[in-house]
Amino acid sequence: MKLKASVILYFALSMNSAFASTLQQNIDEARTISDYQKRYDYLKAIDKKLIESASLAEQVSFNVRLIHVHIHLGQFQQAQTIIDELEASPKYKKDSPIYSELYLAKARLAYRKSDLETAIYLSQQNVALFQRLQLTHYEIDAVASLVSAYHNAGEYQAALNLLEVYIHDNNRELTLKQKEMLYHGYSRNLEQLDRLTLALEYKLKRREVIQQMSPSISLQAGISYSIAQSYLDLEQYEKAKNEFIIALSFDRQTGSLSDIGHSLVKLSQCEYGLKNYDAALEYAQEAQQVFASYNSTRNTAWANHNIAINLLEVDKATQALTIEKQVINELKQDDHLYIDVLLTLAKLYIGSTEHEQAKHFAEQAYKLSNQKNKLQKQITALEHLITVAVQQADYKQALSYQRTITELEKGFARNNYNQRLAELQNSIAMRDRDLAIQDLKLQDNEKSQAIASQRQTILYSILLFSLLLAVMGIALLRIRQRKQLIEQRRNYLDKQISQRSKLLSQVAHELSGPLTGLRLHLETLQAGLTQFNELTYEKLNQKITDMATLVTDLNKISLLEQSSFQLNVTTLNAAEYFQSLHADMAIQLDKFEVRFSQNVADELNFECDATRLSQLFANLISNSLKYTNHPGKLNLTISQNQTQLLICYEDSAPGVSDESLAKIFDHLYRVPDLKTVKQSGSGIGLAIVKQIVEAHNWRITAAHSELGGVRYDLTIPI
Repeated sequence: MKLKASVILYFALSMNSAFASTLQQNIDEARTISDYQKRYDYLKAIDKKLIESASLAEQVSFNVRLIHVHIHLGQFQQAQTIIDELEASPKYKKDSPIYSELYLAKARLAYRKSDLETAIYLSQQNVALFQRLQLTHYEIDAVASLVSAYHNAGEYQAALNLLEVYIHDNNRELTLKQKEMLYHGYSRNLEQLDRLTLALEYKLKRREVIQQMSPSISLQAGISYSIAQSYLDLEQYEKAKNEFIIALSFDRQTGSLSDIGHSLVKLSQCEYGLKNYDAALEYAQEAQQVFASYNSTRNTAWANHNIAINLLEVDKATQALTIEKQVINELKQDDHLYIDVLLTLAKLYIGSTEHEQAKHFAEQAYKLSNQKNKLQKQITALEHLITVAVQQADYKQALSYQRTITELEKGFARNNYNQRLAELQNSIAMRDRDLAIQDLKLQDNEKSQAIASQRQTILYSILLFSLLLAVMGIALLRIRQRKQLIEQRRNYLDKQISQRSKLLSQVAHELSGPLTGLRLHLETLQAGLTQFNELTYEKLNQKITDMATLVTDLNKISLLEQSSFQLNVTTLNAAEYFQSLHADMAIQLDKFEVRFSQNVADELNFECDATRLSQLFANLISNSLKYTNHPGKLNLTISQNQTQLLICYEDSAPGVSDESLAKIFDHLYRVPDLKTVKQSGSGIGLAIVKQIVEAHNWRITAAHSELGGVRYDLTIPI
């Protein structure tokens, strides 16, 4: 089996090599492999020479992918070894953006090792670093990492304080994914502080964001389940039921037995809250069957507990007691469910008049819920103890329990009041701030209007004084303008005539060569000095072809220069277009060493006439084929900044002189010093390139290439 797996992996890598020709492409391919062991095997099988020849950024990205795989496989020491090696490298620079992914991986490793103190420290350092480097994407990732560490460390308020800076900052532009992460962390930590209503509000906001992201079925199931749980916690059973039904429908599509069972149990709890005990019992029994099908002891016990509480409500206390006695022996490690079972047993024994047993289980439930700060369960346990005390006629003890309940409820109400008050004060403070800003803007507007009014009065005075001068000078001004217009038109026409004359002269010169050759061949044929054979036919045909090519190119120039010429503009995806262009170049330049590098966002689009753009690159490639020594080299590099798409096209020797470089885009210009070139050209190809660029309002320049030839830099606004 191992040999078979190795063969399959080798075959997959071989097939993929045609597509993944760079290290970054291999990394992107690895990300699509969901099985982490297979992903690790794929990464380790990548050619070491490819890794060594890659850029530093690609090498770091590759190693970070390995780190994440080791973390997911629980191989923490191997992950730490790679981190140490990267940081010990002579090229390592702490503030370099290249290492941003590495810093996030370090915090992730500490988090997975449950070293929360280190995870918090590293995440705090990352947030500060990415803020300084203005790397917003990594900054939000670091914030999400820090929030998770705070949550697991029980520092819920610290997490909320951090998140509020980002969530309530209207000047910060966040992507949908970033909003989704922040809302998720905010609602989780609010729940831990029992701020359930506000937590539900942000869960609903999170779902609105998710629905705009083409979410997976599992993600939709998760958010519906989370919202439903909030409704259940707030005892809004009908809304909770509707959301759990939606979550269950998604769970059945994914086929996750665990998720299906959880949704069924929650539906049972909703029906229980609505007092639909028969329906609740059916959901709980179905959940029990699902959990039992894959031997989940804890979840099966959970479902059985829900069966028991519903049996109790339909007057089947004996069956309920039997089930709960079995369940309690399986749940001693699950405090939350264990408390629920203790409370149910106390209620069952109260009904059977076994007061001491009821008191025993109620006291256990109270003690444990007190330790875990479960207020509602403390109150329920105390209510059971009151019932037992009354049945035993111990009214003094019952009164003591009731006083404890009152104090707990007062404390809970006081805490809720303080939290709500803090929220309202925060909201009022934000509104006061907004109002203050509006007042300042209003004051600025009033001052501006007053200044404008004063200026207007002064302008009216000046205008009246100037009007007299204007009337006197307007005639002279019009005469002067007419003279200038006539002069400009004369200069423009002279320039156009000069350019056309020069072009006609160049065309005549270019056509005279093949025409003279053609006439001489025809005269020799007429004189009988040459026989009309295949060689003669080829020579004549070549001369005619040269003239036809020149005429066609001149026609292209003419069309592009016409004022009525219109571009057929469409929107192209940059990554897809240049991947396709690279594939075409590999076919056309089969004797060239073609290097292609692309570093643009997958979603980057730009507008152009696709046909003209293809013509532009076709002319550049044709130029390289004609004027570059074979076998040659060619580099095509695609990159972007905030406002431009940058394209660098360069070929190998021979190069051109500085004088020729300045004229390389002129009509019919051919470099005179390319003595080694065997193919001739019309000198129009690069002129067409220039015309296409100018028609799009782009920019292109030519320079000497480090490869020995010419480098063309094309800049496209985005």
